[in-house]
Amino acid sequence: MNGACRVFATLVIAALVAAPVNAQAQTGNVTGRVIDAQGAAVVNATITLTSSTGKPLESHSGGDGMFSFVQIAPGPWTLRVDASGFASWRQTVTASPSPAPLSVTLQVADVREAIRVVGTADTTLATPAATGSRLGLTPLETPASVSILPGDTVRERGTQTVVDAKAQAVGVTNRSNPGNGGNGLAARGFSDTGSVMQLFDGELMFVGSATVPFPFDPWMVERIEVLGGPASVLYGNGAIGGVVNVVPRRPSPSPAETTVRIGAGSFNTWRGAAGTAGAIGANTWYRLDVSGNRSSGWLTDTTSNTTAFSASVRHQFRPNLALTISEDFGYQRPPEYFGSATVDGTVDRAYRDVNYNVMDPNIWYRDNWTQARVEWRPSASVSVRNSLRAIAGDRHWRDVEEYVFTPGTNQVARDVYLEAFNRLRQYGDRTDLVVSSRPLDRSNTLSAGFDYNFVSFQNDYNSPFGGTSVTDLANSTPGLFIEEAPTVPQYRTHTNHAAVFAEDRFAVSSRVSLVGGARFERYGVERRNLINNSTAERTFTPPSWRGGVVYSVTPQLSVYGQLATATDTIRNVISSNPTQLLFDPTVGRQIEAGVKQLLADRHIEWTVAGYYIRKTKLLAPVPGQPGVSQQIGAQSSRGVEATAAIMLASGVRLDANLAVLDARFDDFAENVDGVLVSRVGNTPPSVPERSANLWLTWDAPQFWQFRAGLRSVGRRYWDNANSFQAPAYTVLDAGARKKLTDKAAVDLFLFNLTNALYATDFYSNDFAPQWMLGVPRSAELALTLHF
Repeated sequence: MNGACRVFATLVIAALVAAPVNAQAQTGNVTGRVIDAQGAAVVNATITLTSSTGKPLESHSGGDGMFSFVQIAPGPWTLRVDASGFASWRQTVTASPSPAPLSVTLQVADVREAIRVVGTADTTLATPAATGSRLGLTPLETPASVSILPGDTVRERGTQTVVDAKAQAVGVTNRSNPGNGGNGLAARGFSDTGSVMQLFDGELMFVGSATVPFPFDPWMVERIEVLGGPASVLYGNGAIGGVVNVVPRRPSPSPAETTVRIGAGSFNTWRGAAGTAGAIGANTWYRLDVSGNRSSGWLTDTTSNTTAFSASVRHQFRPNLALTISEDFGYQRPPEYFGSATVDGTVDRAYRDVNYNVMDPNIWYRDNWTQARVEWRPSASVSVRNSLRAIAGDRHWRDVEEYVFTPGTNQVARDVYLEAFNRLRQYGDRTDLVVSSRPLDRSNTLSAGFDYNFVSFQNDYNSPFGGTSVTDLANSTPGLFIEEAPTVPQYRTHTNHAAVFAEDRFAVSSRVSLVGGARFERYGVERRNLINNSTAERTFTPPSWRGGVVYSVTPQLSVYGQLATATDTIRNVISSNPTQLLFDPTVGRQIEAGVKQLLADRHIEWTVAGYYIRKTKLLAPVPGQPGVSQQIGAQSSRGVEATAAIMLASGVRLDANLAVLDARFDDFAENVDGVLVSRVGNTPPSVPERSANLWLTWDAPQFWQFRAGLRSVGRRYWDNANSFQAPAYTVLDAGARKKLTDKAAVDLFLFNLTNALYATDFYSNDFAPQWMLGVPRSAELALTLHF
């Protein structure tokens, strides 16, 4: 009996041991990682696995792009991957006990914007945004405010310049003028190129003399990404108010296409653009875009023209190794307009179109960006990216820039006859490594790398800026440029910049993730005075960090909080004068919290964020003294930003954003005629405390589309004393599109329907502000052809 029991027990144990082995033999697994064409993880992609029998299985890619199906029936399955903004991917796969991980590369969807009659831009919260993180996170997974404006949407609205497109993002307002290259911005209570960083294709161009003229043409834009608040941990010095990144169109394995657009409009405006993309063989793709614009301008004697060119080639050496080479070029002759003279603090509508410059001004900007980018994925969990770049920028100004109305007369006094040449050359390299792992059986993604730049900057000008003249309010006798001093080389700087950085996302649980990063930089600046051959040197080593937590209440609803720091050097580091080089960098700290959600099968998305930023050791411009700055105690800004995008069943889409803030000087007194005057509690110059954008798009029957837009900006002050202000303004735009055939469409764009007289910003002088007026009522007609 005992022997029989032992035999029975042995058989039972053998059966129990064999059971999982047999079960394992009867099941299989499918695993992999979803990435985009640049090698970044695609998060929250929908993964569907279908067999000839049985119910389809569904999963989603994680924060590192990974997905897996375990213990499924062995044999062939059809794997489909879908993600917002990308073309669907489909392939037959085999489930096996130990499969090799799949690498799924998604390509940007073949959106034929040129001929479509839709205003339904893709959901942006679920689209990875490289500007917010190098970890491949979507805005829904990033503990910060990240907004994306697709280039198709920019062109669909008829937006004429890139700076106007940037100002459609929440909390970003336009403060452009020829002095800053026509690309000045304000964000979260801070303004201009020293505190609002601007990138092109994710790369930083060092700013000299506060000038950022490139890019300028929306035709070249794939999308615009905005990261609100301090961002030095990702991009370095100069990003306390935020970062705006213009991502250009690049090649992809999408079907070949060619698009041509020609247009004409008010003020003798003519536009032409063309873009083509396709394949050269099985593993090489190209993209070429070119555009040209010319206008007589709405102001007297302000003819302008631009030319832009972008060419890029991508070669896939192996499935895990690709090289993209690109060349981007822009040339501008912008309107030589430095604002309108004000009478009693405002501009007389009768003199709206008067340009107070001389009759022979000359302003131009020429920029080249050459890049080579390598993307290598040695395994499904490791990616390496390297970007080598050479940037050249040349700029010229020749004009009279300050205009002051003389009370009791009909005359305007003019001075600051200025001529300047800027020459910038920048050479750099950035390498970063992204590694996905599962420590403690939790998902973790780490990015680490280094950045190096060498920058040469030279400034030639006719100091001191002499010359005075008088003209009448109609500028009937503009006169010629006065050359009182020769334009000669004044100074040259050489800057060596090196940085190391790291960023990490750790999933504490299926709902909670921690995201943090740190950056350590070194700027070595040598400035040589080319008049007396003296030199000044300074080394800056500003550190920065950020840390945040994201709680996913549901897969489509997240709550987050963040602490972040950033730094600004005094003025733009490569053009600081010897006195400014003595100052320490200013420091900014932000606390932010917010909510983001997708609803109704991604037909609705909304966000709300609240923040507080305090900037110490602050440098502010001295009113009326261009290029002269002062160090003050502290400045702060607190505010709320909200966005919403709603796609209604009736074919109506609503896009809206609102920013409300309180910006103030916390500790600041300035010298006024030898007396210290407190400015505590005042609002910093050129900072609106309210801004809003709203767009309504209706896809009507019979292949029609109708659009209406509203831009609203609150009042802004001219000086630290808040003695002058430009009133708030609201501008209404509209448009219509008719699809003529499958390959042709015609657009009508209408701007400033109410013909509002408003100032986008000030151009300061010693005594009174000059209003940079916005474009009056105008219209353009465009024909778009697709081949």
